[in-house]
Amino acid sequence: MLKWTRIRRWLKQPWAAYTFAICSGVVLFLFLSHISLLWNFFKAFIHIVFPVLIGIVIAYVLDPLVKFFENKLFSKVRRPTAKKGCAVVLTFALIVLALSVFLIAMIPQLISSVRMFISNLSGYARSLNSMLKSLQNFAAQYKVDISGFISSAGDVIGIVTNNLPQGVNKILNTTINYGVEIFNLIISFIIAIYMLMDKERLLRGGKRLWKAITNEKSYQLSTDFLGKCNSIMMQYIVFDLLDGLLIGVLNAIFMLIVGYPYVPLISVIVGVTNLAPTFGPILGAIIGSLILFLINPWYALGFLIFTIALQTVDGYVIKPKLFGGQLGIPSIWILIALIVFGRLWGVIGILLAIPFAAIIDFIYQDVILIRLERRKKKIAADEAAAKESAKVSPARSQQPGSDDPD
Repeated sequence: MLKWTRIRRWLKQPWAAYTFAICSGVVLFLFLSHISLLWNFFKAFIHIVFPVLIGIVIAYVLDPLVKFFENKLFSKVRRPTAKKGCAVVLTFALIVLALSVFLIAMIPQLISSVRMFISNLSGYARSLNSMLKSLQNFAAQYKVDISGFISSAGDVIGIVTNNLPQGVNKILNTTINYGVEIFNLIISFIIAIYMLMDKERLLRGGKRLWKAITNEKSYQLSTDFLGKCNSIMMQYIVFDLLDGLLIGVLNAIFMLIVGYPYVPLISVIVGVTNLAPTFGPILGAIIGSLILFLINPWYALGFLIFTIALQTVDGYVIKPKLFGGQLGIPSIWILIALIVFGRLWGVIGILLAIPFAAIIDFIYQDVILIRLERRKKKIAADEAAAKESAKVSPARSQQPGSDDPD
């Protein structure tokens, strides 16, 4: 006790503040001068714990499915550990089964589509050049010179024709070289299983620690805030995956009905790019239409018309039904979030731009504005009380029987 009293006395001395300021300046200078080393250390640390982070993400995404099985299918199981274990095993069994079916059904068709597209690329280029020459002759009949445009388009087609097969081969070789990452993915799945099994115990420990650090009011506010953020993030991830799957299936059904080629390839591209907000569907439409344009320009036109109609239905009917309007945020916030988070974290930032924007909007609307409004009301109430007290005081001093001199 005497030791802490002496330390408090030292901290109250004038030299303590100057010493703290000097030490802070030295630490800041060392941090800025060695920021590259710190960044390299941070990247190395992230590389080491990356399987753990992926495991946490997998557990977070699969937790709603585990809860559903635990509360619906295994609700009659009395032992909580057995109930949790059965739900986790069933969840991962379904995930492995779904991935296996997808790989068995889709990967051979995707590889076949890519190989067919690459092998026919020279023929597509010749037909496209022929179409461009026909367009040039048609324009020449009306004395319109588009030879410069035709020449530039022919150069672009030649560059794409020569370089695309090499790029695809590089992609395939890179994929084979990175096959070692499958081992890290297996580790991540194992970590996710353990985290889902021990989730309640981990959460209890975290809550006890946070409750010990903060007071009751701060603890309640922080848990409510984190619960709302978790609801926004989970709702977006689950329904965005469902929306991408639905759009890909609808695109495949349309292409099968009209008889377009490369159904698996284009449908997978459309479904995956649909996960990214705003620019993703545009990118999917451009890639799909370019592939079909090399075969038949009318195919590309029909695909674009269907994509515009599908995205209109998706934007005004499907997504509002899935998200329930709870992620309704201004378009300007979405655009800013796409630019900022996309530049910060690339593709992952673009994928998570909307839930991040929704969380920021929630913080602004339900936390910052409410606190500012409460503070303003409190200040106004204090001022009104002070004015009322000032009015009452002179009235009391002028009452009969006061000590005024005669």
